[in-house]
Amino acid sequence: MAFKVKIKNIGKLEDAEVSIGQFTVFAGPNNTGKSFVSKLLYSIFNAMNANYAMVYVNSLLNSLRWSLGRIEALGYKDEDSLLPLLNDEISKVEDIARSFSVDSPEKIEGRLSQIIDSKNKMHELYGVLKQGWLSPARVMPTGFEERKENIENSLKKLSELFENIKEIGVNQFLIHGIQDKIFQNLIQNFQVPNLSHIRTLQVSESQVDIDTIGSFAFEDGDRVYFSNVVFDLRQHQNYSRAIYLESPVYWKLKTALEDTRDYPVHFGDRERLSGVPGYFYDLASALKYEYTGDMAFLDVYKKLTSKNVIGGKIAISETGNLSFQENGNNFSLPVTAMGIANLGILALLIERKVLDKGTFLFIDEPEAHLHPAWQVTMAETLFELAKGGVNVVIATHSVDILKWLEVHVKKYPDDEQLIALNQFPVNGDKDEDDFEMKMEKIIYELTKPFSDLYIEGI
Repeated sequence: MAFKVKIKNIGKLEDAEVSIGQFTVFAGPNNTGKSFVSKLLYSIFNAMNANYAMVYVNSLLNSLRWSLGRIEALGYKDEDSLLPLLNDEISKVEDIARSFSVDSPEKIEGRLSQIIDSKNKMHELYGVLKQGWLSPARVMPTGFEERKENIENSLKKLSELFENIKEIGVNQFLIHGIQDKIFQNLIQNFQVPNLSHIRTLQVSESQVDIDTIGSFAFEDGDRVYFSNVVFDLRQHQNYSRAIYLESPVYWKLKTALEDTRDYPVHFGDRERLSGVPGYFYDLASALKYEYTGDMAFLDVYKKLTSKNVIGGKIAISETGNLSFQENGNNFSLPVTAMGIANLGILALLIERKVLDKGTFLFIDEPEAHLHPAWQVTMAETLFELAKGGVNVVIATHSVDILKWLEVHVKKYPDDEQLIALNQFPVNGDKDEDDFEMKMEKIIYELTKPFSDLYIEGI
């Protein structure tokens, strides 16, 4: 698997092209866009495994359901039980969208009439509610008019969707869902209120072009749209899942961060920004489930948990709490060394069968908190995973990891074809250096500060 990604007017990248391979490396100075590209690609590939129909329908239904709940909370006396009936119709539409599969898109197409029936029922029930609200004898509390307007707008959007869905076709309907999911991911993973915050120039369009998927763009800050689509829906979901690993600090604070996110604060259809990137919550949620099938990469798991490396394993309880188990002892993860958390989470992903062939594994600074010897272990581990079918993408400053990679290719020249080495910054002329020349430049740049100090100290 190898492809190119072209990026225009996003973050630090005005006009750039990066290469993606089985083992992809982004290397270079700080603040040149390495982590930015990783988060951008994760946001796209994570969206591939969503139920596109569910995402799109929910983007319309969430505001409607929340507004109905707020009306009830504001004191509306529903003698005719109209609010529960409306919520029932919403649930019916969600069930229909939930039934969608890329292997049988005709299922949702065949149930469109049921969606339309639910839409008509919603309008009928809402009409009765609206008459009650307009009664001269009824004194409405503050906030009622705003909620009423919110429901009217939501129903209008639903009507537009249901009236146009047969004309635009199921694939186009699903593309809307992919666009919505990518938009949500970008907002949550970059923790920005709108997409204008991750654009370089506000006067021109921002665009990403991926060989195997297509091109999508955004320019007004509140939507993503495909300008070209080249993928087949079944192929689009061949990637089993996407995982993003960053600082182990998040994992030490996992319980507190999840409690904060779950605290009931409501902003209607606006997305909440918690200060913690969405990819952390994505993976924390995935780890709570036991997956079927055999454990992939058992040898890698045994190596990581052996006495020669971390000498134990990170365990997860039924309630989702993490601990480090060593020699029969159980230690809370917050009191465990950062390096153990770094390698231990990787072993936990294998044990819980979250990590398997086809997975996209993004790791920002895999060397974080690791002794140089363990950095080499990390490099060996990640490359072994890549050879086993994991799509590994790392952003690194580690000379040890890069030197290991350089030496490995000298020993095993055929493995060079698995590697996509990208030197940052990537704006400007296309990079035509071969692997050896590029690696030499990167290592020179990373070691120059030490060399200068060494010479100065002689």
